Amino acid sequence: MKIAQPLPLISEDDMFAALEAGALLLTINNRLAREFQGRYDFFQQSKGLAVWEAPRIFPWLTWLQHCYQRLTLTEPDDRNPTLLSPLQEQSLWERVIYDSSYSGALLQVPATARTAQEAWQLWHAWRLPLQDQSLFVTEDTQAFLEWARAFEHHCQVGHWLDHARLPEAVIQMLGARQISLPATVILVGFDEYTPQQQEFFVALVEQGVMLQALASQGKPERVMRVPLVDGVEEITSAARWARRRLEGAPREKIGVIVPQLEFLRAQVVRIFDEIFHPEAVLPGREGIERAYNISLAQPLAHNPLVHTALLILELTKGELSLVEMGALLRSPFLGEAEREFSRRALLDAYLRKTREARVSLGRLGAAAVSEGAEGAAYCCPALGERLQQFKAELAQLPARQSPSGWARSFARWLQLLGWPGERSLNSEEQQAVSAWRKGVQSFASLDGVVPSLKQSAAIGKFRRLLADTLFQPESPPVPVQVMGTLEAAGERFDGVWILGLHDGVWPPAPRPNPLLPVELQRHHRLPHASAERELAYARMVTARLLASAPTVIVSHPCREGDSDLRPSPLIAELPPIPPEALELASIEPYTHQIQLTAMGETLADRQGPPLAKGTQVEGGTALLKAQAACPFRAFAEYRLGAQGLEEPSVGLAALDQGILIHSALHYLWERLEDQQILLTHTAEELQTLVAEAAKQAIAGQMAVRPQTFTERFTAIEQERLELLLLEWLEQDKQRPPFTVLHQEKSQPLNLGGIGLITRADRIDRLENGERVIIDYKTGRPDPHHWFGERPEEPQLPLYCIAHKEPVVAVLFAQVRRGEMKYLGVTKAAGSVPGISDFTHVAEGPENWEGLLDQWSQVLHALAEELMAGYAAVAPRDTKSCDYCALPGLCRIGELGSKITYNKNKNNGDGQP
Repeated sequence: MKIAQPLPLISEDDMFAALEAGALLLTINNRLAREFQGRYDFFQQSKGLAVWEAPRIFPWLTWLQHCYQRLTLTEPDDRNPTLLSPLQEQSLWERVIYDSSYSGALLQVPATARTAQEAWQLWHAWRLPLQDQSLFVTEDTQAFLEWARAFEHHCQVGHWLDHARLPEAVIQMLGARQISLPATVILVGFDEYTPQQQEFFVALVEQGVMLQALASQGKPERVMRVPLVDGVEEITSAARWARRRLEGAPREKIGVIVPQLEFLRAQVVRIFDEIFHPEAVLPGREGIERAYNISLAQPLAHNPLVHTALLILELTKGELSLVEMGALLRSPFLGEAEREFSRRALLDAYLRKTREARVSLGRLGAAAVSEGAEGAAYCCPALGERLQQFKAELAQLPARQSPSGWARSFARWLQLLGWPGERSLNSEEQQAVSAWRKGVQSFASLDGVVPSLKQSAAIGKFRRLLADTLFQPESPPVPVQVMGTLEAAGERFDGVWILGLHDGVWPPAPRPNPLLPVELQRHHRLPHASAERELAYARMVTARLLASAPTVIVSHPCREGDSDLRPSPLIAELPPIPPEALELASIEPYTHQIQLTAMGETLADRQGPPLAKGTQVEGGTALLKAQAACPFRAFAEYRLGAQGLEEPSVGLAALDQGILIHSALHYLWERLEDQQILLTHTAEELQTLVAEAAKQAIAGQMAVRPQTFTERFTAIEQERLELLLLEWLEQDKQRPPFTVLHQEKSQPLNLGGIGLITRADRIDRLENGERVIIDYKTGRPDPHHWFGERPEEPQLPLYCIAHKEPVVAVLFAQVRRGEMKYLGVTKAAGSVPGISDFTHVAEGPENWEGLLDQWSQVLHALAEELMAGYAAVAPRDTKSCDYCALPGLCRIGELGSKITYNKNKNNGDGQP
């Protein structure tokens, strides 16, 4: 039996009068219930009332829950099963699937459980027949049958009731006259009725209830179709139109309907902020009250305050990713966050220096209480004390607990780290805390449905709960409502703009449930089952939206990327109007307004404070390299201390590989001392020595990067280093006799009045007493980078002029598998095999002494710039900016064509 269609209609005023008389209003969703609650309140206020009885307005599923729970509380009966919460149902489905014979083939059991739960709900809502199971022939549908039987069995044993069968339970109560019913029930927002709803409403009628539906506003006065270039222009035009309407009539209610709002939310927020609240881009204006509201709720787990709490829970596992740890340290929702804000930011920067992808709780705790000169900047005593208590608490954790036990642990962990902080929370943050606590209570309610859990499983399950929980902070009523097509059911507006209606999205593509036979879904016209079903539903929704306001604008983009788009066939027959015919607000983004009203003023400030003569500066040779690349960069990094944050790397970055090679070769030559000893070693002796050198080098890095150097990674790196070192030693065997005189020896140097400390990787002494300076490189170095007015690699020339003994060769040692060689310049050919004299690389000097003098002049000129405080934004070339972390400080992007590059006069490419 079905209810009569259409239902008797009732106007809004008559509906409010009926509510005063005790009628019940059932809506299709929560949003619509809140909307009509607000309208009813306004109706009462307009009559001059200050107090009135709360109306009976509920979402229909919520009313069913109230009916069932009220009955089971007021008239306890062991025959009435316990109603499961949505989370308990989801968890029971997961348990059923994990215990089934199909679990081994599933990668995402929680996602499969949600799909099975949806199939179960469709099965009951649409009264699908199960007599003929011959349609359940695929592996997926057969799996669902097995899961459904198991789910039903668990419910019988546990004496539980799920929401899919709740309407049937309430119908039985209606038949037994166990529920007090109103004389009138008014339905709002139901585009269609499922067979299960039909049965329920028929049962109401049989109990003498009168069913009515809210009358629509009728046909719109004006409907316009506007083709626009793309989606961005659509959203922008809709926002400008809505603002223009409000400027003329501030009390109007405006609707903007977006069919794919879940994918476009961020873009919609950005554009609507630009149009309605251009000042929102200014610092400190993030929490302003907006004139628009977006109905699409976000997962609770995405809320910043809740995200911090989840990071604390993840930290109990012993580590976080470097990015997550940084977010936790900089969060304002920890104890003493404001007091230690700067120190915790510096602690984040310090932890990044290892470039490890993950940071352990132990390392965080040790760094937070660091002492000494370096640790003084980032030491966080309050955080360190909290972390000590936190670790002590974790040491007492049981291996397994019930969900309620873990819920208590969650609360204790957050308390120990001071969540949600000491500062006053705004309204949205207070609501987020309340939603978090409700989530914890829901998780605790899983006792009995879910067996005891290990820590990792409990945190994972709770995180999924919050990811599935939608959070929409309550806010005062606003005039502009942005919503999806489903949320707009039953809504009424003074004007509405429906955007994005191209033929690729409207009607939407079918999405049948994969666990139910497709033929069965099509035959019973289940939602999303077929293209025909989607077309019919889209027609119904389109008709409803077109009747939701006196003035309706529908729009569609003409292009998306490189693709041409056509209007949806459901609106194609509407006559198009040009965008110019619309009344749109004229407004420029705030940044444009500032630029348009600003008076341009240029201040060429290329000068920082000069240094006093004899000043000892930090940075050594790297300072000169930075000055040659860009004077401003050198000033910012080494005088102002502005350093970019290190980024995590998987495995070893080039810098880390270079450190390993330097350390291993340093160990080798400390023991070999000269080429003669190298040549006297047998292959076995050399292999043993090389293995120990690699082991010592890795041990040094392992202390800094323990997360990277796992047992397997260490073994691979040991083998790689040994092969690399043996191959390089073969290269050194081919040279004329030499002795390694110094390795990483500190050499003070006064250059143009600046005190520097130089450390050459290695200095060899030849048989005749002359010196060779060597710099190890694991990449492909180029000796041409030593030359020009602003050399790219000034280190070796600087080592050369700093050394007091005669130097006859300056070399890069290219330590690279299959490409081992020396590169550089020599005073005369023959000093090092394969290296020509300096005339093949350097242009200008006629002899070796002239080359050294040229280098000295270039380096002294750079030192004089540093002494004078010269800090112009003048990069050597565009490559100098590629790996610079300070474009926001120098604002090179704003200077544009005003930049003059200091190109080298002699900086060619290629090998000598």
